[in-house]
Amino acid sequence: MAKPYDYELTQKQALKDFDYAYKHLSQVHPAMLDKKGENYKRVRAAYEAGRSKIEQKDVITVVELNQHLERFFSVLGDAHSYARANYAEPLYMKYLDQVKAEDYSFVGFEGLSYEELLEIKKDLFSYESELWALPDLKDYTICCQYLSYLGYDLEKPVTYTLEKTEEDGSKITKYLTVTKDDFLPLAEYLEYNKKYREKKKTESTTPASFCSYKIDKEHDVAVLTLTSCENNAEYKNCLRQMFTEVKQNNIGNVAVDVRKNGGGSSLVINSFIKYLDTDYFYEPTYSSRLGPFLVKSGSGRKTNHRVQELLFTGNVFILTSQKSFSSAMMFPQMIKDNGLGKVIGQAPANNPNGYGDVVNFYLPVSNIFMQVSFKKFHRVNQNTTEKYVEPDYPCASDDVFEVLYDHTN
Repeated sequence: MAKPYDYELTQKQALKDFDYAYKHLSQVHPAMLDKKGENYKRVRAAYEAGRSKIEQKDVITVVELNQHLERFFSVLGDAHSYARANYAEPLYMKYLDQVKAEDYSFVGFEGLSYEELLEIKKDLFSYESELWALPDLKDYTICCQYLSYLGYDLEKPVTYTLEKTEEDGSKITKYLTVTKDDFLPLAEYLEYNKKYREKKKTESTTPASFCSYKIDKEHDVAVLTLTSCENNAEYKNCLRQMFTEVKQNNIGNVAVDVRKNGGGSSLVINSFIKYLDTDYFYEPTYSSRLGPFLVKSGSGRKTNHRVQELLFTGNVFILTSQKSFSSAMMFPQMIKDNGLGKVIGQAPANNPNGYGDVVNFYLPVSNIFMQVSFKKFHRVNQNTTEKYVEPDYPCASDDVFEVLYDHTN
Protein backbone atom coordinates (compact mmCIF):
# COMPACT_ATOMS: atom_id res chain seq x y z
CA MET A 1 0.00 0.00 0.00
CA ALA A 2 1.09 3.55 -0.66
CA LYS A 3 2.14 5.81 2.17
CA PRO A 4 -0.65 8.16 3.39
CA TYR A 5 -1.73 10.81 0.90
CA ASP A 6 -0.35 13.64 3.07
CA TYR A 7 2.92 11.88 3.91
CA GLU A 8 5.79 14.21 3.06
CA LEU A 9 8.73 13.07 0.95
CA THR A 10 11.96 14.98 0.66
CA GLN A 11 12.78 16.38 -2.74
CA LYS A 12 15.44 13.68 -3.13
CA GLN A 13 12.97 10.90 -2.28
CA ALA A 14 10.32 12.28 -4.62
CA LEU A 15 12.79 12.55 -7.50
CA LYS A 16 13.97 9.00 -6.85
CA ASP A 17 10.41 7.68 -7.30
CA PHE A 18 9.68 10.01 -10.20
CA ASP A 19 12.78 8.94 -12.14
CA TYR A 20 12.17 5.27 -11.29
CA ALA A 21 8.68 5.46 -12.79
CA TYR A 22 9.85 7.18 -15.96
CA LYS A 23 12.77 4.76 -16.39
CA HIS A 24 10.53 1.69 -16.19
CA LEU A 25 7.87 3.19 -18.42
CA SER A 26 10.58 3.95 -20.99
CA GLN A 27 12.01 0.45 -20.80
CA VAL A 28 8.70 -1.40 -21.08
CA HIS A 29 6.05 0.51 -23.05
CA PRO A 30 6.04 0.00 -26.85
CA ALA A 31 5.27 3.67 -27.50
CA MET A 32 8.49 4.70 -25.77
CA LEU A 33 10.68 2.75 -28.18
CA ASP A 34 10.50 5.37 -30.94
CA LYS A 35 12.29 8.42 -29.56
CA LYS A 36 11.29 10.44 -32.60
CA GLY A 37 7.61 9.56 -32.23
CA GLU A 38 4.97 11.94 -30.92
CA ASN A 39 4.05 9.71 -27.98
CA TYR A 40 7.63 9.67 -26.72
CA LYS A 41 7.96 13.42 -27.14
CA ARG A 42 4.76 14.12 -25.23
CA VAL A 43 5.69 11.82 -22.36
CA ARG A 44 9.20 13.23 -22.18
CA ALA A 45 7.92 16.81 -22.12
CA ALA A 46 5.41 16.02 -19.35
CA TYR A 47 8.11 14.19 -17.37
CA GLU A 48 10.53 17.11 -17.63
CA ALA A 49 7.83 19.59 -16.64
CA GLY A 50 6.91 17.51 -13.60
CA ARG A 51 10.52 17.02 -12.57
CA SER A 52 11.12 20.75 -12.77
CA LYS A 53 8.19 21.41 -10.42
CA ILE A 54 9.42 18.82 -7.91
CA GLU A 55 12.88 20.43 -7.96
CA GLN A 56 11.32 23.71 -6.85
CA LYS A 57 10.05 22.24 -3.55
CA ASP A 58 11.88 20.98 -0.45
CA VAL A 59 9.13 18.49 0.38
CA ILE A 60 6.28 16.98 -1.62
CA THR A 61 3.32 14.92 -0.44
CA VAL A 62 2.52 11.48 -1.80
CA VAL A 63 -0.67 12.77 -3.44
CA GLU A 64 1.26 15.58 -5.18
CA LEU A 65 3.80 13.06 -6.45
CA ASN A 66 0.98 10.89 -7.78
CA GLN A 67 -0.39 13.90 -9.68
CA HIS A 68 2.96 14.58 -11.33
CA LEU A 69 3.39 10.90 -12.22
CA GLU A 70 -0.02 10.51 -13.81
CA ARG A 71 0.48 13.65 -15.88
CA PHE A 72 3.17 11.91 -17.92
CA PHE A 73 1.40 8.53 -17.93
CA SER A 74 -1.88 10.02 -19.12
CA VAL A 75 -0.50 11.55 -22.32
CA LEU A 76 -0.04 8.03 -23.71
CA GLY A 77 -3.81 7.59 -23.91
CA ASP A 78 -3.39 4.00 -22.67
CA ALA A 79 -5.95 2.88 -20.08
CA HIS A 80 -3.74 -0.09 -19.14
CA SER A 81 -0.77 2.11 -18.11
CA TYR A 82 -1.05 4.38 -15.09
CA ALA A 83 0.31 5.37 -11.68
CA ARG A 84 -2.06 5.09 -8.71
CA ALA A 85 -1.69 5.36 -4.96
CA ASN A 86 -3.63 2.54 -3.33
CA TYR A 87 -4.08 3.61 0.28
CA ALA A 88 -4.27 1.27 3.26
CA GLU A 89 -7.36 2.92 4.72
CA PRO A 90 -9.37 4.90 2.15
CA LEU A 91 -12.21 7.01 3.54
CA TYR A 92 -15.58 6.77 1.77
CA MET A 93 -18.43 9.27 1.69
CA LYS A 94 -20.92 7.69 4.09
CA TYR A 95 -24.17 8.66 2.33
CA LEU A 96 -23.41 6.77 -0.90
CA ASP A 97 -25.70 3.77 -0.26
CA GLN A 98 -28.49 5.97 1.08
CA VAL A 99 -28.41 8.08 -2.08
CA LYS A 100 -28.64 4.96 -4.25
CA ALA A 101 -31.42 3.50 -2.09
CA GLU A 102 -33.45 6.64 -2.77
CA ASP A 103 -32.95 6.07 -6.52
CA TYR A 104 -30.75 9.12 -6.99
CA SER A 105 -27.68 9.17 -9.22
CA PHE A 106 -24.58 11.31 -8.85
CA VAL A 107 -24.55 13.60 -11.90
CA GLY A 108 -22.25 16.44 -10.83
CA PHE A 109 -19.74 17.75 -8.35
CA GLU A 110 -19.03 21.25 -7.11
CA GLY A 111 -21.34 22.85 -9.66
CA LEU A 112 -19.93 20.93 -12.63
CA SER A 113 -21.21 17.91 -14.50
CA TYR A 114 -18.83 14.97 -14.35
CA GLU A 115 -18.16 15.46 -18.07
CA GLU A 116 -17.08 19.05 -17.40
CA LEU A 117 -15.00 17.98 -14.42
CA LEU A 118 -13.22 15.33 -16.48
CA GLU A 119 -12.31 17.93 -19.10
CA ILE A 120 -10.62 19.97 -16.36
CA LYS A 121 -8.93 17.00 -14.64
CA LYS A 122 -8.20 14.82 -17.67
CA ASP A 123 -4.42 14.97 -17.17
CA LEU A 124 -4.91 13.03 -13.92
CA PHE A 125 -6.41 9.95 -15.63
CA SER A 126 -5.14 7.42 -18.16
CA TYR A 127 -7.95 6.46 -20.52
CA GLU A 128 -8.84 5.91 -24.16
CA SER A 129 -12.57 6.59 -24.02
CA GLU A 130 -14.23 9.23 -21.83
CA LEU A 131 -16.97 6.68 -21.15
CA TRP A 132 -14.37 4.58 -19.33
CA ALA A 133 -12.86 7.51 -17.42
CA LEU A 134 -16.14 8.95 -16.12
CA PRO A 135 -16.94 6.07 -13.69
CA ASP A 136 -13.38 6.33 -12.33
CA LEU A 137 -13.79 10.05 -11.84
CA LYS A 138 -17.09 9.54 -9.99
CA ASP A 139 -15.43 6.97 -7.72
CA TYR A 140 -12.64 9.44 -6.96
CA THR A 141 -15.13 12.06 -5.80
CA ILE A 142 -16.58 9.77 -3.12
CA CYS A 143 -13.19 8.91 -1.56
CA CYS A 144 -11.47 11.43 0.71
CA GLN A 145 -7.87 10.76 -0.36
CA TYR A 146 -8.76 10.87 -4.05
CA LEU A 147 -10.56 14.18 -3.59
CA SER A 148 -7.19 15.49 -2.50
CA TYR A 149 -5.71 13.96 -5.65
CA LEU A 150 -8.27 15.91 -7.68
CA GLY A 151 -7.03 19.09 -6.01
CA TYR A 152 -9.80 19.77 -3.48
CA ASP A 153 -9.13 21.18 -0.02
CA LEU A 154 -10.40 18.54 2.39
CA GLU A 155 -10.98 21.15 5.10
CA LYS A 156 -13.72 22.74 3.01
CA PRO A 157 -17.21 21.30 2.33
CA VAL A 158 -17.96 19.82 -1.10
CA THR A 159 -21.32 19.52 -2.84
CA TYR A 160 -22.67 16.73 -5.06
CA THR A 161 -25.47 17.15 -7.58
CA LEU A 162 -28.00 14.31 -7.40
CA GLU A 163 -30.75 13.46 -9.85
CA LYS A 164 -33.52 10.90 -10.21
CA THR A 165 -36.16 10.25 -12.85
CA GLU A 166 -39.80 9.94 -11.87
CA GLU A 167 -42.23 7.48 -13.47
CA ASP A 168 -43.64 10.26 -15.66
CA GLY A 169 -40.17 11.03 -17.01
CA SER A 170 -39.66 14.23 -15.03
CA LYS A 171 -36.37 14.73 -13.21
CA ILE A 172 -35.77 15.78 -9.63
CA THR A 173 -32.49 17.45 -8.74
CA LYS A 174 -31.13 17.99 -5.26
CA TYR A 175 -27.77 18.78 -3.68
CA LEU A 176 -25.77 17.03 -0.99
CA THR A 177 -23.08 18.96 0.90
CA VAL A 178 -20.58 17.03 3.03
CA THR A 179 -17.52 17.74 5.12
CA LYS A 180 -14.39 15.73 5.84
CA ASP A 181 -16.15 14.17 8.86
CA ASP A 182 -18.65 12.51 6.49
CA PHE A 183 -15.94 10.21 5.09
CA LEU A 184 -15.44 6.92 6.94
CA PRO A 185 -13.01 3.96 6.91
CA LEU A 186 -14.44 0.92 5.13
CA ALA A 187 -15.49 -0.97 8.28
CA GLU A 188 -17.35 2.06 9.67
CA TYR A 189 -18.83 2.80 6.25
CA LEU A 190 -20.23 -0.74 5.98
CA GLU A 191 -21.67 -0.57 9.48
CA TYR A 192 -23.25 2.82 8.80
CA ASN A 193 -24.86 1.52 5.59
CA LYS A 194 -25.70 -1.93 6.91
CA LYS A 195 -29.46 -1.59 6.47
CA TYR A 196 -29.13 -0.38 2.88
CA ARG A 197 -26.62 -3.06 1.92
CA GLU A 198 -28.62 -5.91 3.46
CA LYS A 199 -31.70 -4.77 1.55
CA LYS A 200 -29.70 -4.60 -1.67
CA LYS A 201 -28.28 -8.08 -1.04
CA THR A 202 -31.78 -9.46 -0.47
CA GLU A 203 -33.12 -7.86 -3.64
CA SER A 204 -30.13 -8.71 -5.81
CA THR A 205 -30.52 -11.22 -8.63
CA THR A 206 -26.88 -11.07 -9.68
CA PRO A 207 -25.45 -14.58 -10.04
CA ALA A 208 -22.61 -15.49 -7.67
CA SER A 209 -20.48 -16.94 -10.46
CA PHE A 210 -18.62 -14.90 -13.06
CA CYS A 211 -20.38 -16.97 -15.74
CA SER A 212 -23.99 -18.05 -16.01
CA TYR A 213 -26.59 -18.59 -18.70
CA LYS A 214 -30.34 -18.48 -19.23
CA ILE A 215 -32.45 -20.22 -21.85
CA ASP A 216 -35.24 -17.86 -22.91
CA LYS A 217 -37.65 -19.94 -24.99
CA GLU A 218 -40.11 -17.08 -25.37
CA HIS A 219 -37.55 -15.00 -27.27
CA ASP A 220 -35.72 -18.00 -28.80
CA VAL A 221 -32.39 -16.97 -27.27
CA ALA A 222 -29.78 -18.27 -24.84
CA VAL A 223 -27.96 -15.52 -22.93
CA LEU A 224 -24.49 -16.17 -21.54
CA THR A 225 -23.47 -13.58 -18.91
CA LEU A 226 -19.76 -13.04 -18.29
CA THR A 227 -18.62 -10.60 -15.62
CA SER A 228 -14.95 -11.47 -16.11
CA CYS A 229 -12.94 -13.39 -18.69
CA GLU A 230 -11.68 -16.59 -17.06
CA ASN A 231 -11.00 -19.51 -19.38
CA ASN A 232 -11.17 -22.11 -16.64
CA ALA A 233 -13.03 -25.38 -16.13
CA GLU A 234 -16.09 -23.62 -14.70
CA TYR A 235 -16.43 -21.47 -17.81
CA LYS A 236 -15.88 -24.36 -20.20
CA ASN A 237 -18.45 -26.48 -18.36
CA CYS A 238 -20.89 -23.57 -18.47
CA LEU A 239 -20.41 -23.27 -22.25
CA ARG A 240 -20.97 -26.97 -22.81
CA GLN A 241 -24.09 -27.06 -20.64
CA MET A 242 -25.53 -24.00 -22.37
CA PHE A 243 -24.94 -25.27 -25.89
CA THR A 244 -26.32 -28.66 -24.88
CA GLU A 245 -29.58 -26.99 -23.81
CA VAL A 246 -29.52 -24.79 -26.90
CA LYS A 247 -29.47 -27.91 -29.06
CA GLN A 248 -32.09 -29.73 -26.96
CA ASN A 249 -34.48 -26.79 -27.15
CA ASN A 250 -33.69 -25.90 -30.77
CA ILE A 251 -32.75 -22.32 -29.79
CA GLY A 252 -31.92 -20.14 -32.80
CA ASN A 253 -30.00 -17.31 -31.12
CA VAL A 254 -27.15 -16.99 -28.63
CA ALA A 255 -26.12 -13.74 -26.93
CA VAL A 256 -23.06 -13.05 -24.78
CA ASP A 257 -23.45 -10.27 -22.22
CA VAL A 258 -20.11 -8.59 -21.42
CA ARG A 259 -21.56 -5.23 -20.36
CA LYS A 260 -20.04 -5.43 -16.87
CA ASN A 261 -16.85 -7.22 -17.78
CA GLY A 262 -13.45 -5.65 -17.10
CA GLY A 263 -11.44 -8.26 -18.98
CA GLY A 264 -9.09 -11.15 -18.22
CA SER A 265 -8.10 -13.93 -20.62
CA SER A 266 -9.01 -13.55 -24.30
CA LEU A 267 -9.01 -17.34 -24.58
CA VAL A 268 -12.63 -17.29 -23.42
CA ILE A 269 -13.46 -16.12 -26.94
CA ASN A 270 -11.60 -19.02 -28.56
CA SER A 271 -13.46 -21.46 -26.31
CA PHE A 272 -16.78 -19.91 -27.33
CA ILE A 273 -15.99 -19.99 -31.06
CA LYS A 274 -15.42 -23.77 -30.84
CA TYR A 275 -19.20 -24.09 -30.82
CA LEU A 276 -19.62 -22.04 -34.02
CA ASP A 277 -19.58 -23.42 -37.55
CA THR A 278 -16.35 -21.98 -38.93
CA ASP A 279 -13.15 -23.72 -40.00
CA TYR A 280 -10.89 -20.92 -38.77
CA PHE A 281 -10.97 -17.43 -37.33
CA TYR A 282 -8.61 -14.50 -36.74
CA GLU A 283 -7.66 -13.07 -33.38
CA PRO A 284 -5.86 -9.75 -32.82
CA THR A 285 -2.14 -9.78 -33.45
CA TYR A 286 0.29 -7.87 -31.31
CA SER A 287 3.83 -6.55 -31.10
CA SER A 288 5.72 -7.18 -27.85
CA ARG A 289 8.34 -4.88 -26.41
CA LEU A 290 11.49 -6.89 -25.75
CA GLY A 291 14.15 -4.43 -24.63
CA PRO A 292 15.11 -2.34 -27.67
CA PHE A 293 12.99 -4.46 -30.03
CA LEU A 294 9.31 -4.64 -30.98
CA VAL A 295 8.57 -8.22 -32.03
CA LYS A 296 5.37 -8.89 -33.96
CA SER A 297 3.32 -12.07 -33.53
CA GLY A 298 2.05 -14.18 -36.43
CA SER A 299 -0.94 -13.71 -38.74
CA GLY A 300 -3.54 -14.27 -36.02
CA ARG A 301 -5.22 -17.06 -37.98
CA LYS A 302 -6.42 -19.91 -35.78
CA THR A 303 -7.82 -23.29 -36.72
CA ASN A 304 -11.18 -23.76 -35.05
CA HIS A 305 -11.30 -27.05 -33.16
CA ARG A 306 -15.07 -27.34 -33.33
CA VAL A 307 -17.27 -29.20 -30.88
CA GLN A 308 -19.07 -31.04 -33.65
CA GLU A 309 -21.77 -32.68 -31.57
CA LEU A 310 -22.98 -29.30 -30.25
CA LEU A 311 -22.24 -27.08 -33.24
CA PHE A 312 -24.40 -23.95 -33.30
CA THR A 313 -25.42 -22.47 -36.66
CA GLY A 314 -27.85 -19.78 -35.52
CA ASN A 315 -27.38 -16.08 -34.84
CA VAL A 316 -24.78 -14.73 -32.41
CA PHE A 317 -25.00 -11.38 -30.60
CA ILE A 318 -22.55 -9.71 -28.22
CA LEU A 319 -24.02 -7.25 -25.71
CA THR A 320 -21.60 -4.46 -24.79
CA SER A 321 -21.27 -1.27 -22.79
CA GLN A 322 -18.73 1.37 -21.87
CA LYS A 323 -17.65 -1.00 -19.06
CA SER A 324 -16.60 -3.74 -21.50
CA PHE A 325 -12.83 -3.51 -21.29
CA SER A 326 -9.69 -5.29 -22.47
CA SER A 327 -10.56 -8.93 -23.30
CA ALA A 328 -14.25 -8.00 -23.01
CA MET A 329 -13.56 -5.56 -25.86
CA MET A 330 -11.84 -8.32 -27.84
CA PHE A 331 -14.96 -10.51 -27.61
CA PRO A 332 -17.17 -8.26 -29.78
CA GLN A 333 -14.17 -7.37 -31.94
CA MET A 334 -13.45 -11.00 -32.88
CA ILE A 335 -17.11 -11.89 -33.39
CA LYS A 336 -17.75 -8.81 -35.53
CA ASP A 337 -14.49 -8.75 -37.52
CA ASN A 338 -14.69 -12.49 -38.28
CA GLY A 339 -18.27 -12.12 -39.52
CA LEU A 340 -19.55 -14.48 -36.84
CA GLY A 341 -22.24 -12.27 -35.33
CA LYS A 342 -23.50 -8.79 -34.45
CA VAL A 343 -22.81 -6.37 -31.61
CA ILE A 344 -25.55 -4.61 -29.62
CA GLY A 345 -25.05 -1.77 -27.15
CA GLN A 346 -22.28 0.77 -26.68
CA ALA A 347 -18.72 0.76 -28.02
CA PRO A 348 -16.36 -0.85 -25.48
CA ALA A 349 -14.03 1.43 -23.58
CA ASN A 350 -10.63 0.84 -25.14
CA ASN A 351 -9.04 1.07 -28.56
CA PRO A 352 -8.64 -2.31 -30.34
CA ASN A 353 -5.41 -0.90 -31.80
CA GLY A 354 -4.20 0.10 -28.35
CA TYR A 355 -1.93 -1.36 -25.71
CA GLY A 356 -2.27 -4.14 -23.16
CA ASP A 357 -0.72 -7.07 -21.26
CA VAL A 358 0.99 -5.41 -18.34
CA VAL A 359 3.80 -5.54 -15.82
CA ASN A 360 3.46 -3.99 -12.36
CA PHE A 361 5.83 -2.03 -10.16
CA TYR A 362 5.80 -0.29 -6.78
CA LEU A 363 7.80 2.89 -6.43
CA PRO A 364 10.62 2.39 -3.91
CA VAL A 365 9.85 5.23 -1.46
CA SER A 366 6.16 6.20 -1.75
CA ASN A 367 5.07 2.66 -2.69
CA ILE A 368 2.74 4.11 -5.34
CA PHE A 369 1.56 1.38 -7.70
CA MET A 370 2.31 1.64 -11.42
CA GLN A 371 1.18 -0.57 -14.29
CA VAL A 372 2.74 -0.54 -17.76
CA SER A 373 1.66 -2.21 -21.02
CA PHE A 374 4.30 -4.13 -22.94
CA LYS A 375 2.24 -5.08 -26.00
CA LYS A 376 0.78 -3.11 -28.88
CA PHE A 377 -2.35 -4.82 -30.22
CA HIS A 378 -3.55 -4.78 -33.84
CA ARG A 379 -7.24 -5.15 -34.60
CA VAL A 380 -8.43 -8.17 -36.61
CA ASN A 381 -9.96 -5.92 -39.27
CA GLN A 382 -7.18 -3.51 -40.17
CA ASN A 383 -9.27 -2.00 -42.98
CA THR A 384 -11.91 -0.46 -40.72
CA THR A 385 -11.86 3.25 -39.97
CA GLU A 386 -13.50 2.70 -36.55
CA LYS A 387 -11.47 3.90 -33.58
CA TYR A 388 -13.46 1.63 -31.27
CA VAL A 389 -15.50 -1.54 -31.83
CA GLU A 390 -18.72 0.16 -32.87
CA PRO A 391 -21.96 -1.78 -32.35
CA ASP A 392 -23.98 -2.97 -35.33
CA TYR A 393 -27.06 -1.97 -33.35
CA PRO A 394 -26.12 0.94 -31.07
CA CYS A 395 -28.26 1.60 -28.00
CA ALA A 396 -27.99 2.48 -24.32
CA SER A 397 -26.59 -0.28 -22.12
CA ASP A 398 -29.90 -0.72 -20.33
CA ASP A 399 -31.77 -1.18 -23.63
CA VAL A 400 -29.75 -4.08 -25.09
CA PHE A 401 -32.36 -6.75 -24.42
CA GLU A 402 -35.12 -4.75 -26.03
CA VAL A 403 -32.97 -4.45 -29.16
CA LEU A 404 -31.89 -8.09 -28.92
CA TYR A 405 -35.49 -9.32 -28.82
CA ASP A 406 -36.28 -7.23 -31.90
CA HIS A 407 -33.75 -9.39 -33.78
CA THR A 408 -34.58 -12.78 -32.29
CA ASN A 409 -38.35 -12.86 -32.66
